[in-house]
Amino acid sequence: MPFKIELPSMKIVDQIKGHLMAIKTGLEEVFAPNRMTIQYPRERRKYPDNFRGLIRFDPTKCISCFQCAFICPANAIQMKLAPNGKYYPCVDYAKCIFCHFCVDTCTRGAMQASKFHDIAYKSLDEMLTPTEKLVEKPDMKIGDVEAVVEFVEKDGRIRIKREHTLYLEVFPEEGKIELVKHRVEE
Repeated sequence: MPFKIELPSMKIVDQIKGHLMAIKTGLEEVFAPNRMTIQYPRERRKYPDNFRGLIRFDPTKCISCFQCAFICPANAIQMKLAPNGKYYPCVDYAKCIFCHFCVDTCTRGAMQASKFHDIAYKSLDEMLTPTEKLVEKPDMKIGDVEAVVEFVEKDGRIRIKREHTLYLEVFPEEGKIELVKHRVEE
């Protein structure tokens, strides 16, 4: 014998309250949306001050102390012998957890943090970044970026603030890159 499911009986007043609450929620989303969607890659999130991106390397400051390789908790840094007889780090981004212990422990500042993270690799082998690649600036394709987006809290709700004046700080030591001149905030 099949089970018969009985619908709960609600009073008409409770039904009306439920419908009015649903309409109220719908109107709030129409006039004051509470969404967190950004249009990546045209819009980018504002990087926090302590953002950890790809690692850059300056071989002129390196003293081959191996501290970066010793401190790495993910074993993502391997030292490679260079033609000049010194050992330099190579970073395996397949293992790297972006803790930046290597940057913090580098006594001479040879390992440097960047805020650049938008990169794609075709294979796992490509993710092993040799010293020669760590020295180069990553290829930044930021021409299609229209705005920087920041999430702010206002009236107990999270709002999106879009700044159409784009200052994309990728390499903190080299200043800011200004792309667009007008500014709009939501």
